[in-house]
Amino acid sequence: MSFRPLPVALLLLCFGSPASAGSAATEIAQEWGLLGTWAVDCAKPAKRGQGNTISYEVTADGRLIYRRDFDSSDTNEVTDARIETGDTLVLSIVMPHYKQTRENGITKGADGSIRSLFNRGADGSYTIRDGRFIANDRPTPALRKCN
Repeated sequence: MSFRPLPVALLLLCFGSPASAGSAATEIAQEWGLLGTWAVDCAKPAKRGQGNTISYEVTADGRLIYRRDFDSSDTNEVTDARIETGDTLVLSIVMPHYKQTRENGITKGADGSIRSLFNRGADGSYTIRDGRFIANDRPTPALRKCN
């Protein structure tokens, strides 16, 4: 039995690696201007579990992660990013703690702020729709870049 490196190399090129998928999401997020820390009020300290401070960071191996309130236990990988109509950035975020993947649609304000337009699960359930929280019908807050 002989080893055939060419077919193996072609197979790897066709399917890529998880790191390359993360790199594509990272590139799109970076081009869109998402990387960094965002908050309702950058002067206030983050409170665990509040979700008022979020950050989009790049790991040493090039993956994009989403972290809430600087909480190391609330760190989630962004596995896909795409830009849709109206310059809406759509992120697929794997949330192991909740055993789900969610899609989050984000828009930019004229002042440079961002806000969520939608947040939906793979099952079609929404926590945010049309820029409003499903639970209380309040609009999602504008987040400003802190760094």
